Amino acid sequence: MPIMIYLVIAILCSSGIFVVMRLFERFHLDNHQALMWNYLTATVIGFVMSATHGFLASPVSEPWFPLSILTGFWFILTYVLMVVSSQRSGVTVTSLSSKLSVVIPTLFGVIFLKEALGLTQVTGIALALIALFLVVGKKDKNQVKTPKTTLIVLLPILIFFGTGIGDVLMKITETANGHENDPTFMVAFIYGISFVFSLLLMGYDLIKGKSHWQWKNAAGGIALGSINFFSTYAVYQAMRVFDNVVLFPVYNIGVVCLTALAGWLLFKEKLTWKNYLGMAIAIVAVLLITVKP
Repeated sequence: MPIMIYLVIAILCSSGIFVVMRLFERFHLDNHQALMWNYLTATVIGFVMSATHGFLASPVSEPWFPLSILTGFWFILTYVLMVVSSQRSGVTVTSLSSKLSVVIPTLFGVIFLKEALGLTQVTGIALALIALFLVVGKKDKNQVKTPKTTLIVLLPILIFFGTGIGDVLMKITETANGHENDPTFMVAFIYGISFVFSLLLMGYDLIKGKSHWQWKNAAGGIALGSINFFSTYAVYQAMRVFDNVVLFPVYNIGVVCLTALAGWLLFKEKLTWKNYLGMAIAIVAVLLITVKP
């Protein structure tokens, strides 16, 4: 398989995640039920691939096992926020917020891993924060502030921090797994933890009468889970081939641009000049942050 295919798959699948989440609203899917099927699908695909390639093992004996519990919980927390943000704030704003979160793992590397941080990265971080402010700004300056409009502004900010912390957790688990070991089983197990939490969430909804079982939720969740797993799998595989300085700028910018195009073509999302300016600054910020000092 050509090495570029992993990067292409990662960009296509990551963009597809935001699109499918937005479609949940169009087809009136139950978000919690669909997410449960999403994590079940991703878990099954991962374990099948692990068994096929001979990587199935006992998770308790693995060094990444304790962190996998927290990572699995964080996955579902972030994805719930991403679904709501995609539906309320739009796929373009949501994807931009998630990709700008590269600031957080960058700062983590500097503070805890003693990685070098040059003037270029500092400039990139400052630009990323400016871009985030422009991206999540209200679309209409005359719009009356209500709980709904406040939520639309707050969601991308939560996505920014949630995705960034999730990236840090994934980096720590990847380091614990070892760069030479195939990540398929580890990813499948983390998704399995997320499935357990999503099952509890869906069960609570059913007991409280907030949700009713529908097979269309399963169809949407299975579609999302398939894309979700291969997005994560492709990113891990791409990390083995490309240097971070090459991978993450191309990956993040590719997802942002493709998602913006999909938002315009499929959902007729309209952006203000501030949003477009934020997108341009975001691309520059990502490039600067991932340049080695």
